[in-house]
Amino acid sequence: MTEDKLSRRQFVQLTGSFLIASIGASTLLALFQGCGKEESNPTQPPTSGASFTIKLSEHPELAQVGGFKTFTINSIPIIVFRTGETTFKALSMICTHQGCTVSWVNSSQQFQCPCHGSKFDKDGKVIQGPATQNLKSYNTEYKSSTNEVIIYL
Repeated sequence: MTEDKLSRRQFVQLTGSFLIASIGASTLLALFQGCGKEESNPTQPPTSGASFTIKLSEHPELAQVGGFKTFTINSIPIIVFRTGETTFKALSMICTHQGCTVSWVNSSQQFQCPCHGSKFDKDGKVIQGPATQNLKSYNTEYKSSTNEVIIYL
């Protein structure tokens, strides 16, 4: 009966080859998952009929048409724009591609994602990918009697 033994050199070579192959495979898997299937809105708050009220007297940034301010609601950054005397727009600042937080660039009037370069117009519509879905928009209501804006989540 012959005994098959690995030499120390063969063992080290075999172990090294196995480690390199497994690291390579896990790296490729991570890359494919990162650029693969786009989630519809990975970290949006659940739609539950909830609302968030903004007292305009406490937020002078929203006093004038064209003013805007960001809020964090349920751990989600949301930007609110005053679009008219009694109209407001609220958009999620979570990129629909991979869930990064976009930045509002007032000079170019667009949102830009620092992670993969997606760009959105002032209405949250995709103007440059890789994102293919618009930013989530929330319904708003202005209450003139109390000078408040309600954002429906």
